[in-house]
Amino acid sequence: MVPEAEISPKYTQLLATAEDLFMRFGVKRVTVEEICRTANVSKMTFYKYIANKNDLVMKIMEKLMDEGQGAFDRIMASDIPFSDKMDQFIQMKMDYGNRISMDFYKDFIGYSPEVREIVMSRSRDSQKIMLEAFAEAQQKGEIRADLDLRFMAFILGKLIEIGDDPALQQLFPETGELTRQWLNFFMFGLIGQKAGNE
Repeated sequence: MVPEAEISPKYTQLLATAEDLFMRFGVKRVTVEEICRTANVSKMTFYKYIANKNDLVMKIMEKLMDEGQGAFDRIMASDIPFSDKMDQFIQMKMDYGNRISMDFYKDFIGYSPEVREIVMSRSRDSQKIMLEAFAEAQQKGEIRADLDLRFMAFILGKLIEIGDDPALQQLFPETGELTRQWLNFFMFGLIGQKAGNE
């Protein structure tokens, strides 16, 4: 990561431009030259902050995952009922899913073994934090006491794996809809549907 003291508007612009182009067109189709041209930044400036395209993908991945974890932490720290926290969590995930194209998702997760491993490692860490929040909610009686969180952890891990299956991606080419189906399936068993959502 670039030290905070060295972050400049040009570096921020490069990351924002690359993220926008990657989200719309996927990672593989976007070149460093296109990012620099769109950001109105020279290649010399690009390489001052970023080693190469792989490094750029890693920086954007870390940024996206940090943003997602931060949003989850803020939701879980809020003083509202657990069911409302889950509503906000689902909306957050839906908003994220609607931002990205399937091309971006496939390119991103398959860009390199190093990127894939970090994504999977961060996903496992996020899963652990989520299950700790569920365990706390279960102790407070906010979710079903009869749910075994070990089973939930296993199913959550499998759902993450299944999301990479090309057959599933073909059924749901829009990441927003795939996210909605995934969340509905997972959350329905957790807190059930509210009246009016049936």
